[in-house]
Amino acid sequence: MLRRLAHITLYVKDCEEALQFYTEKLGFEKRMDAKMDTGARWLTIGLPGEDVEIVLHDPSHWHEQETAEKMLAQVGKNPMWVWETDQFEQTYHTFREKGVRFVSEPADRMYGREAIFTDLYGNPFLLLERIRV
Repeated sequence: MLRRLAHITLYVKDCEEALQFYTEKLGFEKRMDAKMDTGARWLTIGLPGEDVEIVLHDPSHWHEQETAEKMLAQVGKNPMWVWETDQFEQTYHTFREKGVRFVSEPADRMYGREAIFTDLYGNPFLLLERIRV
């Protein structure tokens, strides 16, 4: 039986620039950073206090060239992830001040307040403060 979601993989072109974006702009913390003899790097990040880790995966050192090229073609094409906050306005303004690109303005919906932003590769994320009932 499945027990829990442990890792989500996000394809990146450059582990270091992705690490910088996610830690410095979005507030993630580095969890694991191991370099293999082959040049591959196992790099994970996560939100403080949360168990799920995001693997920042540059496939160029992990896979054969053809496979790596197919994976790299997927950079920036992840489905939208939803990140919840209890402080929408503060988080939104902090992200904007740090240069995070929003592709939609904040909007009130029947389920809460939201705005869509992207990472450095164009992956879409929804910032959401849900209405508490």
